[in-house]
Amino acid sequence: MKIEPVTIIGVGPAGIATAIQLKRYGIEPILFEKDAIGGLLRNANLVENYPGFPYGISGLKLADLFKKQLRGASIKVLFEEVIKVDTEDELLVVETSKRVFYSKIVVVASGTKPMKFTDCESPEEDMDKIFYEVCPILKVKKKRIVIVGAGDVAFDYALNLVKNNEIILLNRGKRVKCLPLLSERAKMSPRIAYYENTKISRIISDSSKGIFLECIQGGKNSEFFAHYLIFAIGREPQLDFLSERLKKNVREMENKGIIYFVGDVANHDTRQAAIALGEGIMAGMKIYRKLKEA
Repeated sequence: MKIEPVTIIGVGPAGIATAIQLKRYGIEPILFEKDAIGGLLRNANLVENYPGFPYGISGLKLADLFKKQLRGASIKVLFEEVIKVDTEDELLVVETSKRVFYSKIVVVASGTKPMKFTDCESPEEDMDKIFYEVCPILKVKKKRIVIVGAGDVAFDYALNLVKNNEIILLNRGKRVKCLPLLSERAKMSPRIAYYENTKISRIISDSSKGIFLECIQGGKNSEFFAHYLIFAIGREPQLDFLSERLKKNVREMENKGIIYFVGDVANHDTRQAAIALGEGIMAGMKIYRKLKEA
């Protein structure tokens, strides 16, 4: 039975930084990613607080640079979804959609998953028009897109898509929770319409065109048409694959240096690439010391 020294779940900024740091120490980690390299970073319209890019850089371009660095360091990524992580004796068992791996140490850099919209049912036939991330429709043009949310993510999505489309932002409350900078930029765009205190009460399918949204807006009924609908109403740590047995002992395993949680999965309220990178590098340093002592 082959035992991997380190397994990293998730190839966003935190997972990438951990892998690069370990490689510098001569440790070959195994990386798993179910979607694409870069994680949620690929959705970002403009990353402005990442040093080295004085005019900012798009999330997609930064993710592409990360890919190049992984290739330059000869770090391979396995595109397999991890469906379960469990413990067995002194090892961690990582089960993917294709096979099973055994590892001394696991780094969980799986990021976050979106909170689902539950105010009303979404028609099954329209699931190809309803999203929780902007990446799948970044290339669409001349469409009307409704985004539900009032935080950084919602406004960033709007600014990302407005280059080629018409955007409607629906805030279910009155308070705008995004950075003032993002709000001001949205106000400057004539193609972004913002409505507060607007809740979707019904989603009606129109397969030939798009979808209609029946809403309650300040106590009155209103309706919006959309080619696409995006929900940006919050996210939570992606930890579905952890076994119940592992969850019961996870703090003890963290203290022993057997499992690490880095990036958004540990700090889902901040979700900053620079923070995730720093945590990844620190995890790599700790793992090196742990393996060296063994």
